[in-house]
Amino acid sequence: MVFAAPGEALARAEELLGGDPSPLHASVAHQVIGIWQRDFGDTRRALAHLRRARDLAARADSAEREADVLATLGVALVHAGRTRAGLAAFEQGVARGSGHTRARVLYRRAYVWWVLGRHGEALEDVRRAIPVLRQADDVIWTARALTLRATVHLAQGSVERADADFTAAEALWDTTGQEHDKADAVESRGLAAFRSGDVPAALRLLDEAAERYAKLGTPTFMLTIRRCEVLMAAGLATEALAEADGAIAVLEGIGGQSTRRAELLLVAARAARLAGEPQTSLARAAVAVRLFAGQRRTWYETHARLVLIEARAATGRGSGRLVADAATVAERLAAFGAPAAPEASLLAGRIALDLGWTADAERHLAVAARSRHSGPPLARMTGWAAQALRARAAGSARGVLEACRRGLDVLDDHRMTLGASELRARATAQGAELAALAQRASLVSGGPRRLLVWSERWRATVLSAPPTRPPADPVLLTAMTAFRELAARAEETRSDGGRPAPALEREQRRLEREIRSRTLHMRGEAPGDGDRFDVGRLLRRLGDEVRLVELAVLDGRVHVLLCGQGRVRRFEAGLLAEAEAEAEHVQAGLRRLAHPGAEARLPLVEAAGARLQHLLLGPAAAHLGSGPVVVVPPGRLHRVPWALLPSLRERVLSVSPSAGSWLRARDTAPPPGGRQVLVRGPGLASGGAEIPELAERYGAARAPEGGTARHRPPGHGYGPGGSSLEARSSGTEAEGAGGRPPREGAARSPGVPDDRPPGHGYGPGGSSLDARPSGTEAEGAGGRPPREGAARSPGGPDRRGGPTVLEGDEARVPTVLRELDGAALAHIAAHGTFRADSPLFSSLRMADGPLIVHDFERLDRSPYRIILPCCDTARFASVGADELLGLVTALLPLGTAGVVACTAPVSDAAVVPLMLALHKGLDAGLSLAEALRDARASLPGDAVHQATGWAFTAFGAA
Repeated sequence: MVFAAPGEALARAEELLGGDPSPLHASVAHQVIGIWQRDFGDTRRALAHLRRARDLAARADSAEREADVLATLGVALVHAGRTRAGLAAFEQGVARGSGHTRARVLYRRAYVWWVLGRHGEALEDVRRAIPVLRQADDVIWTARALTLRATVHLAQGSVERADADFTAAEALWDTTGQEHDKADAVESRGLAAFRSGDVPAALRLLDEAAERYAKLGTPTFMLTIRRCEVLMAAGLATEALAEADGAIAVLEGIGGQSTRRAELLLVAARAARLAGEPQTSLARAAVAVRLFAGQRRTWYETHARLVLIEARAATGRGSGRLVADAATVAERLAAFGAPAAPEASLLAGRIALDLGWTADAERHLAVAARSRHSGPPLARMTGWAAQALRARAAGSARGVLEACRRGLDVLDDHRMTLGASELRARATAQGAELAALAQRASLVSGGPRRLLVWSERWRATVLSAPPTRPPADPVLLTAMTAFRELAARAEETRSDGGRPAPALEREQRRLEREIRSRTLHMRGEAPGDGDRFDVGRLLRRLGDEVRLVELAVLDGRVHVLLCGQGRVRRFEAGLLAEAEAEAEHVQAGLRRLAHPGAEARLPLVEAAGARLQHLLLGPAAAHLGSGPVVVVPPGRLHRVPWALLPSLRERVLSVSPSAGSWLRARDTAPPPGGRQVLVRGPGLASGGAEIPELAERYGAARAPEGGTARHRPPGHGYGPGGSSLEARSSGTEAEGAGGRPPREGAARSPGVPDDRPPGHGYGPGGSSLDARPSGTEAEGAGGRPPREGAARSPGGPDRRGGPTVLEGDEARVPTVLRELDGAALAHIAAHGTFRADSPLFSSLRMADGPLIVHDFERLDRSPYRIILPCCDTARFASVGADELLGLVTALLPLGTAGVVACTAPVSDAAVVPLMLALHKGLDAGLSLAEALRDARASLPGDAVHQATGWAFTAFGAA
């Protein structure tokens, strides 16, 4: 019963001892309490009860009872770190028991062998136990033995054998009421999913096991260890470190198993190393090594030594001694058959290369490279990294690039099994070394074009395919609604000058964890789309006037790749660290300029902009030409206000996370109908003053009660003074930028290429202006079928009337999402909050609470153009190799081709004229970048308005 209903078993055992039981029955009761304390409580108390149970069994003169208790005591002693005494207890137990009892003792000794990392002995004992247990028709213990054997197979890398045993055990568990054992079986299946490379399934199964354990009220330290391993594989090392440290604190607080403490310390050491905290890793690994050595757990001790060496190497302590230590660890791991052996060989080879010991390096790297053709994705990645280093040592740039290509292809396939954009982004960290090796090889041997290809190969990869759409999961939807309600209550309390109740904040954090957890369970729907970056295509789309500036960072220095006029040129600029520091100074200056009275700081900020230009563009600034510029910065420079740089200040300027994402934005067709949505959230200092004026300009219809938006009837004018904003048909004599027919008097930047494919024009406010291809009378803009009920002017676009305005109580998240889905233009005036700790919970404040990034990912298609006029809407978290997580980057793969957003705090009052001028430009048929350039130029010259203009950036290509 102790593994079916642990709490009830403990209570009944204590009740039995409260009477006057016989020695035999008292022995059983003390054993039950000992098992409970051993697995869920205080190891010292467990040992006391189990010794008492052994003595009572001897008094009862029951050899079978005594053998059974000795096995339980042996497990407890090993978990307490007293390995020799534990194994001695097992020897006595095997000798005292017979038949069925001995089989149960052998199973438990097999478990101890597994704990000690002695897998051969574990498999031998379980081999002897299973036939006897089956013959006795002992379903529970047979299922336990099969589960254990599967776990040992996994430790040896035999996933198929493990799957067979897990399947057989699960069929047996289904016939029992052993709830704790069933939870353990789910946990084991999660481990199997992880070993086979299915991270989402592993997270889902481990979370299911945690829910089952929680219902039983039992601690889950082994589950924590396994979950941390999966989190690290998913790139969530910081989170894994926090979970491991938290579990260590709980375990120490209850006096729990010493063996589990050592295992948790090992996991924490690995997580700290991956999180970039080598000193923390050193400290945790050193303690783990000592504990494992004292517990005589050589398998685990060797793994801990590997982490210790990795941490020392990360602190720059490379030496001949370290090479020898890593080689010894690699040999021991290989002897154990441990999957980590290639990792140790790679480490030895890498340190040897740094020391210039090429012969030693080749020997170790050749061993590590053997893993590149088989095993789970991350093991193959290790093999390809070793192969790339071998090629570099041999002076073969071609060999380096081939190994890097193969390794990144493996990781691409792995990434695309992950449905959540956060996991996809963070998983790229595992390819950072290969990407850097390829870039260095390209720089040496391939010229600027090849360097551009490899710069793009591992930049902003998350944007190359939409994330898996969250399922219609009632639990997830309920959690999101509850989170929104609690967040709104908390914000209301803060706005009244108070602080939310601690219980409310705890529940809000719990709901955040639940939403994130269920999102991480999503599995990718398809393999990579195969859309490889093509330099020739990029240059054709840029034409002769547009310049694309991609910044690559190699060994800490910024390299400028200037693309345009049919060629790619490379320039060296400054150091990345200096540029980052200068960007932070600029951000601080912009924050001060957002308030009146800081006029004197304006020249200082402008001077900082000039210094930034020198560090980021270097000599390339003199070769930008006179046309539009697209900047593609690395993730660590996402906070640079690019419009502040002198050479970019008066240009048509857009920013893109990658050249590939810019191309995809250029090819994104606007939706049919040209719907516009204006949203005004609560609590804005300016009151969202531009919204009423824009609504009046466009002749908008408000949403009625209930949140269903009304639109003006087809053909109703909605421009200034009621003038129609409808498009002209294609074939007009003079077309504007990108194939857009210009309105009378509309401005157009010279040199914007008219190379959008048919169906990709767009007009004022994002309405579609393109003509239909011949013979497609029923098709909407871009060849898409029109929405049901949409009107269409003869020879012109689908039109559904004026924009929808959502404000006050109508600006609620469900209504806003419904209206945003498939819109051509959305202007959302709402407080923005960036969450550096959890970027996908960055939000826009609506009437009923926050509209978070996870909400946007539920859209079938996000708006073609989005304007976000409030503070910090263009802030991102830089994660993985070179990925960005935030509101803007979440929208781009969902159908949004262009975003205007803000990188810094700004004056709400100064934003209003900027936004009105921006819409005036859009109304004239300009792109977002063109309209933003003209809007900046129209602002007053005082410091507040100038800083406001610089803080806004146009992203994408709409």
